[in-house]
Amino acid sequence: MMRFIFQLTTLVGILCAAGLSYLAMIDQESRYDIFDLLRGRTLTAAIGGGTPVLAQNAAEKPLLRAVPLDLNGTQVLEEVNTALSDLTDAVVQSVVSIDTTTSVNVSRVVPADRFGIFGYRQNQQYDAPGLGSGVIVTEEGHIITNHHVVAGVDAIKVTTHDGSIYTAEWVGSDPNVDVAVLQLKAPEGGALPKFRPLGFADSDTVRVGEMVLAVGNPFGLSESVTRGIISAKQRQLSDGTNEYFQVDAVINPGNSGGPLVNVKGEIIGINVAIFTGQQDVHVWQGIGLAIPSNEVREVFEAIALGKPLIRGYLGIEVDNISRNYAIALGLSSTQGALVTNVVKGSPAEEAGLKPGDAILKFNQKPVKTAEETLSRIRSMKAGEVGTITIIRKGEALETSVKAISKSDTNTLKLRSDISATGQSIAAALGITVNNLTPQQRTALGLTNADPAVVITEVKSDSQAASRLRPGDLIHRINQDPTTDVQTLYDLLGSLPRDKATVMVLSRDGKVFKAILN
Repeated sequence: MMRFIFQLTTLVGILCAAGLSYLAMIDQESRYDIFDLLRGRTLTAAIGGGTPVLAQNAAEKPLLRAVPLDLNGTQVLEEVNTALSDLTDAVVQSVVSIDTTTSVNVSRVVPADRFGIFGYRQNQQYDAPGLGSGVIVTEEGHIITNHHVVAGVDAIKVTTHDGSIYTAEWVGSDPNVDVAVLQLKAPEGGALPKFRPLGFADSDTVRVGEMVLAVGNPFGLSESVTRGIISAKQRQLSDGTNEYFQVDAVINPGNSGGPLVNVKGEIIGINVAIFTGQQDVHVWQGIGLAIPSNEVREVFEAIALGKPLIRGYLGIEVDNISRNYAIALGLSSTQGALVTNVVKGSPAEEAGLKPGDAILKFNQKPVKTAEETLSRIRSMKAGEVGTITIIRKGEALETSVKAISKSDTNTLKLRSDISATGQSIAAALGITVNNLTPQQRTALGLTNADPAVVITEVKSDSQAASRLRPGDLIHRINQDPTTDVQTLYDLLGSLPRDKATVMVLSRDGKVFKAILN
């Protein structure tokens, strides 16, 4: 027992000696122990000053004492940073936000009794909004965007870099390439300013690894700029023809139609889509796609400037494969294209293609429809050789064919064509129309906002002669207001062919309707 007490006393003595040694080695200001904690004394850390600094009051000594970093050779990085900012400032002035509205008719059943047993159908109309981006390419206000951004919309509003809002009209589109051309309209009683356009670069010279900027309005956030590189060329969304640049710059919904620019501020592509490996994921995952600028420029020049659109040509006419023809050829499906005609002296005739051949593959890739086959042919360059796999009399054959260049406008949809079609429809009905003058509107009790055009002539032997008279006012075509003659022609030219059309008119203040078949 005495031995245990001696050992315990010895241990306590050693601990006390160690504590006294610690106190002797550490000064009072730098020491912090359990007693300081109980007294509420604060601990203050000094960053960059070497050892922690203790203080009874935090104001006694500075909290941060950062040592400046000693870096060499940052001049190049600073110059790159400045150049990127300058490039962004220059590019965003030509990028616009596109807001669209589309009239949607919804039918719903309204109960006519408290129990909901009886009811009647009521049509309701609302405007569905849309969003996209675009880039100004001429001083006069021509804008490039995607066809899918403006397809089928009823109104287009464009907001420019300085916040000005303009109405834009659709000039034309190439749905196969997904490119559309818009034209800004001058405000009433005013004129358009000179805009700052971006130029086109030669997309054939673009190399993988080049640095690019993508500009647009993702999720409505205007003038968003992301940076990346060209990750790959000749990417395809599907078995169709369009080939895209793949970029790792962030592209999200709303970026569609915005420019992809190089370090010179030139357009090398138009942002079109994002690629996702998961069906339910619609946000950026590292792969963005852009239409090469050479394709965009060709479409723009064909629509806005009337230049020939030169594309690949083989000299064949094709149609979809019917079910009976597929059975006759022993095919397992109707996918493919049926050759219906071969032009004499054409590359297709030289390659041995004949009417009745069923095209199943083009350049070793299956084709699903006749339109897809034509799209692949149009994407070929002059002198490019392709391979075609066909079925002829139950036998599979493969042949090579060399494309030539030929002017092609069949893929373009133009507002001028729609307008011309509308004029021809009006002529076929036997009516001539004019806009109302301000004096006529005042006499009729109409404001400038009231939609109306006046019929000035009705041919005696025409379809319209039985119902319409000179002086009748046309207010609507179906649900769309006829604000002026050009709008009337546009509406007539874009009417669906499989549905009856209702023209809403008035005569001597009384509204009536005429059905167009």
